[in-house]
Amino acid sequence: MRDLEPLINQKIQASKQLQSSQKFVAVLEYILAIGNHLNEKAGKEVARGFRLSSLAKLPLLRGKERTFTLLHALVEQILLHEPDLATFSQELTEFEAVPDASMKGLSAEVDVLRKELENIIQCRRLIKPKTIKATPQELQFCKELKDLIQKYEGDLSQLSKRCDEMKKLYSNVLVKFGEPQDLDSQELFGWISSFISEFRKACAEVTP
Repeated sequence: MRDLEPLINQKIQASKQLQSSQKFVAVLEYILAIGNHLNEKAGKEVARGFRLSSLAKLPLLRGKERTFTLLHALVEQILLHEPDLATFSQELTEFEAVPDASMKGLSAEVDVLRKELENIIQCRRLIKPKTIKATPQELQFCKELKDLIQKYEGDLSQLSKRCDEMKKLYSNVLVKFGEPQDLDSQELFGWISSFISEFRKACAEVTP
């Protein structure tokens, strides 16, 4: 439980930051505008949106100058028109590191803990001594076991509530960005984390 709690809290904070970051949404609008400009030049239809997986393609799309990518073009436009947006990552501090755990995995871990606790409760029922024949040590052991189970039942209840909150917040994020509900958080958060890292590199290269 001690291992899972900070990981679940981190995912909750990450989802809250994504939900509330206005600068990140504004950066995405720039990407959509640039994409539609290219679509128009190529005689394609105007897109109303794009998948966040497309963020990974920005540093790979190069112009005539091989060192100049679509990400550099994005940075140039942002610095020219709304330089304040270049600091969007300050609203997404939970994405500094690449996520090392998925929400599906964390939820599964909480379910495993619940089953393990149920097994301990079953074992307690089996070893509960008859009061007449029980030694003082056996009675003390059973009392301590009962107290321990009650403590962990309370802790697990709180952890389960946090886990439910994590899943609900992430579901809201998926709705906001038009992503499928079965998209793994590790993928989505990984795209954003990589984009932030690549964006900073491009800023350093574009800024004189």
